[in-house]
Amino acid sequence: MTTAPDQREEYAVSDVEVILSTPLARFADGETRFHVPAGTFQEVIDEVYERHPALRLRVADSSGALLPFVSVYVGEDNIRDLGSPDVAVAPRSTVMIMSAVAGG
Repeated sequence: MTTAPDQREEYAVSDVEVILSTPLARFADGETRFHVPAGTFQEVIDEVYERHPALRLRVADSSGALLPFVSVYVGEDNIRDLGSPDVAVAPRSTVMIMSAVAGG
């Protein structure tokens, strides 16, 4: 379920906002936005998977590598361009996880 702006969950100053594309939200109980503690990208994505286990198979392969049709941005930076899952994700950052959508 998408959270209305005036009903957003309370979150700590040290949290990161995670935004899911609509196609992925169905694997996260309908949530398109939620907050997790800041840390490395790996720690953030592990927390996302812990909260929403069904997302793991939609976002990463069995080794943990992102699937080719999934894009993840930390702020405006594509995580693939940042070089390592150990890159720090600062408090109050946004992590956007999107899957490609095909259509005709």
